[in-house]
Amino acid sequence: MDNSLSGYTKKYDNEGYGLQYPDGHVIRFYERILKYKLNKTNGNLLDFGCGNGVHSKYFQDVTGGGIKTYGIDIVSSLKNTWKKDSRINENNFHVIAPNSSFKNLFDVKMDFIFANQSLYYLPNKDFQKTIEEFYDLCNDGAIIFATMISSKAYQEFVAGDVKDNSLVEVKSSPRLNGESTYINFTNTIEELKEKFKPFKPLFWGDYELINLYNFEGSIQHFIYIGQK
Repeated sequence: MDNSLSGYTKKYDNEGYGLQYPDGHVIRFYERILKYKLNKTNGNLLDFGCGNGVHSKYFQDVTGGGIKTYGIDIVSSLKNTWKKDSRINENNFHVIAPNSSFKNLFDVKMDFIFANQSLYYLPNKDFQKTIEEFYDLCNDGAIIFATMISSKAYQEFVAGDVKDNSLVEVKSSPRLNGESTYINFTNTIEELKEKFKPFKPLFWGDYELINLYNFEGSIQHFIYIGQK
């Protein structure tokens, strides 16, 4: 099975996996881009790969409810997590099968698409379908924020060639405690911009996750911020 559902299901079910605080690059995205540069702090936000909802709750809280959040993930046990969290409207959050369509899940248009460390598990064909569904789901002027893994990342673990579906198996992934994961790597900023068409690129860059093990090599991620 060329997806990472099994590994992440075990992490959530058995280990209480999930962030407790928003990532630093996400806070900077809000403070520097949405709030300061774009003055855009109200509307509907789709959190793609929302996990336990930490980032959804951050956007709700930091805007005083100006941003209303909706979520998608593939781990079925997260339904219980959302149900128990008073800060999440479980009716707005959905579990879907890996790589499946979500275009009919919501009866509102989105003003923000937020996909932090989630899109790079999709094969090229499904990735492009997802981008198209994002675009159709958005209001004009909507902002998309996404991160993609650089091809420099996890160099010590990558095994084999790129598969026909564009994914590369990363064996013994530290993130999944030794289980394989399957990643769609991005090589350059220009490739990053190409992947997110028809959105118009506004800002882009990269960041490095905290690396406590030198043998992991680089775990560089690209950041893409675009607009419909």
